[in-house]
Amino acid sequence: MTAKSANLATLRTMNARSVLDALCSGRKLSRAEVARRLGMSKPTANHAIETLLDAGLVREAPRPEGELHYGAVFFEPVADLGHVLGIDIGSNWVRGAVADLDGSVRARYDHPRDSDDAETLLGILATVRARLVAQAPTGPGATAATVVAVAGIVDPATQVLMVSNEPRLEGTPLVAALRTVLPGPLEVDNDVNLAALGELRHGGGAEWEDFAFLSVGSGAGAGLVLDGKLRRGHHGAAGEVDFPAHRSFAVGSPAGDALQKRIASRYRAEAARAGVDGPRRLPTVQEVFTEAKAGRPLALQLVGEEARRIAATIAMIAQVVDVPLVVLGGEIGLNGDVLLEPIRARLPRLAPFPPLVRISRLGDAAMLTGAVSVAARTAWPQVVSDRLAAACGP
Repeated sequence: MTAKSANLATLRTMNARSVLDALCSGRKLSRAEVARRLGMSKPTANHAIETLLDAGLVREAPRPEGELHYGAVFFEPVADLGHVLGIDIGSNWVRGAVADLDGSVRARYDHPRDSDDAETLLGILATVRARLVAQAPTGPGATAATVVAVAGIVDPATQVLMVSNEPRLEGTPLVAALRTVLPGPLEVDNDVNLAALGELRHGGGAEWEDFAFLSVGSGAGAGLVLDGKLRRGHHGAAGEVDFPAHRSFAVGSPAGDALQKRIASRYRAEAARAGVDGPRRLPTVQEVFTEAKAGRPLALQLVGEEARRIAATIAMIAQVVDVPLVVLGGEIGLNGDVLLEPIRARLPRLAPFPPLVRISRLGDAAMLTGAVSVAARTAWPQVVSDRLAAACGP
């Protein structure tokens, strides 16, 4: 290839990328609109669109409703050229989703998890992947990228899981193990950080430059978004605010002595009033919240205590990074109907500038949404590069 042809190929690629970025803004555009928006000549815009059509990266789109278009042809990106996977390894569930290259979820599958054994977990992951790939919009071809959310920090140098609330997995070469059942490009990240990214792109943080996502479930952790970017900290451990008071209330964690005694006493008291033997197991967190929603005094007391702990954590975050918004998630944090009022009432006494507190509108899918979003953003540029190289030359 001569220098002149190489320069022409580079120019074609640059113009095509500029047009594709404009088309990825979420609005269908005509040739004339592309030229106006990018300040290109109409011949240059037309040539770039033809290049993208040849590469299979864009296609003609239905005309937008309610707009005058005078017969113009509109274009949109082709997002179903491949698929990505997002997987969230939770304490009680492994949740997975398959999505197009723009992050649009096409199918979701949740598999229960009742063991913290690594071999059992790998078997569940293999099942989740097989179910999702079978439902992939482009068929069961190669997965363009997989992103896995885990509770803990993965050391970028050793790929070992650290600072996790799963003792049997902490200290293991988790990424190497996951590669045995999740072929293709793989990224493993902290679950709360991914949840914060999910909130930033598709949830309650989408309109905010600064906010924190606080997950309270099997542990407590925060994802910090400042200036529109996720902040990980020097060791990737920014937002690790877990402390024993939260762990005592968490599903799958040993309950603290005081809380165990309160719950057991409540059950014994209710059983005595009913004249029957009380249940021999401790209630789950959701059972406690269900009783609190029903107005049971002891359950309300326990939930009130947890609300005070969460408020204290939020105040600590606000005093350090002064975020205007905290989004609550996690199995405990999502119970906003009984938690929000006492949290909001207590915060002004704990922080000079209390942030707004909201419950995640992504629900139990915050971490999964973040994983899918990151997977799509990882895979799409590579697909674009490969197809433009074929259409324009290297």
